[in-house]
Amino acid sequence: MREKTKSAQIFEAAAGVFAEKGFHAATVEEIASRAGIGKGTVYEYFPSKEALFRAMLKAGMQSYLAAVRERLKRPASARGALEQIALAHACFVREKGALARLIADEQGCLAPWAREWVFRMRERKLEAIAKLIARGAEQGEFRPVNPRLAAEVFLGVVGAICLPALFTRECASGRGSGSPAHAGLESRMLEGLKIFFHGLTK
Repeated sequence: MREKTKSAQIFEAAAGVFAEKGFHAATVEEIASRAGIGKGTVYEYFPSKEALFRAMLKAGMQSYLAAVRERLKRPASARGALEQIALAHACFVREKGALARLIADEQGCLAPWAREWVFRMRERKLEAIAKLIARGAEQGEFRPVNPRLAAEVFLGVVGAICLPALFTRECASGRGSGSPAHAGLESRMLEGLKIFFHGLTK
């Protein structure tokens, strides 16, 4: 098995175990068992459980950001760009369920240093979204609003739509893509964004 494939296999197993048990209760033995390899093999790639956890979070975030960047290559208005970000998020939840759940449940599963890391990543995402919203307002696409607050509301909508898919049993085990909660996730995301963009006022 190639190096990259073996690492991905360990990451997938680790995400499921960490999502189910949290960082402190999870063990390398259980991760190795779920990956179908020996405990010693895990240590060949990662010197400690914390090193594995850090590498898994970093790889997951890199995958997420790469998906967002790929979608944003398409010419789009500010609204179109926000829609692509939301769809990339939904796709990440569907394809990387256990890891997405782990990051979302930042108070329950993550060690303090990991919560701080997730918070910093969220702040960077909020800043980028706020800039998009401000650009849309400057170009007359959106009405003038507080860009930071609008960005927080946007992430709130995206997170709420994905929440049922995140906390299914299938998601925790890493097999979320086939669950009923994941069916039509992207279409529900677009419908939810219509409410965000247009509001409830008639």
